Amino acid sequence: MSPGEAAQRRLSGKQKRDRAWFTIHSWIGLKLSLLMTFILATGTIAVFSYEIDWLLNPEMRATERIAPENIDWSAAFDNVRGEFPEYRLLNLSRFQDNWFSLQALALTPRGENVRIWLNPADGSLLGVTSFFNVQRFFRTTHRHLMMPLNIGIPIVTFLAFPLLISLVAGFVVYKKFWRGLFKWPRFDRNTRIWNGDLHRLMGLWGSWFIALIAITSVWYFIEELGGRAPPFPAPELDMASRTSVLPDGFSGTDLQLAIDGAQQELPGFNPRMILFPGNARSPLTIQGELSATLVRPRANSVYFDPATLEAVGSFRGENLEVRHRISEASDPLHFGYFGGIATKIVWFIFGSMMTAMSVTGVVVNAARLQRSPLVSATFNPGALHVLR
Repeated sequence: MSPGEAAQRRLSGKQKRDRAWFTIHSWIGLKLSLLMTFILATGTIAVFSYEIDWLLNPEMRATERIAPENIDWSAAFDNVRGEFPEYRLLNLSRFQDNWFSLQALALTPRGENVRIWLNPADGSLLGVTSFFNVQRFFRTTHRHLMMPLNIGIPIVTFLAFPLLISLVAGFVVYKKFWRGLFKWPRFDRNTRIWNGDLHRLMGLWGSWFIALIAITSVWYFIEELGGRAPPFPAPELDMASRTSVLPDGFSGTDLQLAIDGAQQELPGFNPRMILFPGNARSPLTIQGELSATLVRPRANSVYFDPATLEAVGSFRGENLEVRHRISEASDPLHFGYFGGIATKIVWFIFGSMMTAMSVTGVVVNAARLQRSPLVSATFNPGALHVLR
């Protein structure tokens, strides 16, 4: 075989490889475009879903902004119990940002979940809203398409695999991709050209974000297949027997004593959520922030016997096992709330870019198919200029 023939054969093999990756990238983009765009768009809006509710519901707006350590948990508890004595109080929590009111989640005698909003400074009642809001809509839509959890979550999270494959395919096909990082789209050209340029530019700058969203989604998929982290550590000590969910006479003063006890148990602890017992055998649980990074408030918890206010167990994020830490990091990384409003803005921008990529990819392929119906069946190496 002559050197020329050998070079031609190598080129032919390289073209076949590029054709395979190009076909995979295009097929995923076309076949899954509607579902992918919908999930990406709802996930992007979900980043700011609480803030949208804050704009729509004046009850959610704190009348004054105070530091977390100055929150009057005691008065908030007493006011909820005083205003709604027949309601079963499920939890009391504060948001990450101090312009939000305190939220109490409660169950009415009719079995309806409601949100009770209280001023953090003095615990005064600000209003009551339905449990179902903008945040719940986008959460259930994005997470499981409003389908049963065991069906919807696997469908949504499985899309992480074609997303990762498409990401890899794009880099394989796009030669010397680093040259395109600062190449502005040619908006003076036809629709296919400028959409292709824009698709490529957003893909390059957003590749880290695409990988992050895909990897966290893979973890969610693994969890649905039985790979969840084991339960958090249970209370270590037995509790005194009682006949009611909370002891008779349990008040905000008792709750404050428990909060003070949690801060003694875990120095530096900052409460975020108080979970009230579900039955007469359950503890009072106080969850919050400590020194571990990329964890949810539940990763730092202290259990109390509500009858004696004795701490019966605790754990902190740093001491959790690897699977717990991965599970706890998934949500902050997936939705970008670990750094407050600043990281949410970044996540919203890159989420919008991912959504736009899904749309521009379809436009490019549709324009190519319209130009040449045979493209879907025959690979033309020259067509790769859109990706290069």
